[in-house]
Amino acid sequence: MSSEQQPAPDPEDRLGAAVRDLTGAIVRSGADPAELDAAAATIEALTARLAAAPSDPRVHDTPYHSMSLVGGTAHPIAPQLHTTPTDGGVGGTVVLGPSFEGGPGLVHGGVLSLLFDHAMGQAVFVAGHSAMTVSLEVRYRAPTPLEVPLTVTARVEGSEGRKVFVSAAVSAEGRITAEARGVFVQLTADNVSRIFPADRVPPGPPPTPHSTGK
Repeated sequence: MSSEQQPAPDPEDRLGAAVRDLTGAIVRSGADPAELDAAAATIEALTARLAAAPSDPRVHDTPYHSMSLVGGTAHPIAPQLHTTPTDGGVGGTVVLGPSFEGGPGLVHGGVLSLLFDHAMGQAVFVAGHSAMTVSLEVRYRAPTPLEVPLTVTARVEGSEGRKVFVSAAVSAEGRITAEARGVFVQLTADNVSRIFPADRVPPGPPPTPHSTGK
C-alpha cells in the first residue's frame, strides 16, 4: 500500500454515501421501537440543521453531474451506476441493494426503467446530442436480482430529423433480464429557454447532433 496520504473524500460525496448506507439500513432494520424513535429524532435534528443553510440549486448541465438521480456520487438515493463510453453508446455496472427492492429479492421494475432512461440519455449525450425522452418501452425478460453486479448498456441506433433512436439492456450473470427501446428528441435553443428555469439553464447552446443515419 502506498505510504502517501490519501486525499480526504469530498464532503458532498461522503454525505451522499452515508445517507445511501442509512437508507439501506433502514429498510432492513430490526431495531426496537425505542431505537427507531431515537434515530428518527437524530435525523430530524440533522434535517433541520441542513435546511437552515442557504439553498444551493445545481445546474444539471450533463448526465454525469454529482447530484444526478442515477450515478450521482453526492445524491442521497441515487443507484450508483457509473458508465463509460463504448462503441456507439455507454456501458457500466451497478449493484442494487434493498432500497430498490420490488418483489422479494428482486429489483423493482420501475428502477430498471430509471436506469434505462438515464443510460440512454448518456448514450445520446456522448453521441453529441442534447435531447430529452419522448418514449420509453421496456420489456422484462426475467427477474432481476438484488445485490449482484448488473451490466447496463445503451447505444444510439440512429436518427431521423430531430428524433434519436436508442436501445438498452440490463444483464445479470451474463443473462439479459430486461431490454428497452427509446426515442429522444433533439432540443432547440427555444426549447431550452422555455423548459428550464431561467436561473438553471445549462451553459452554452445545445450541441449540433452527429448524423447516425436511420
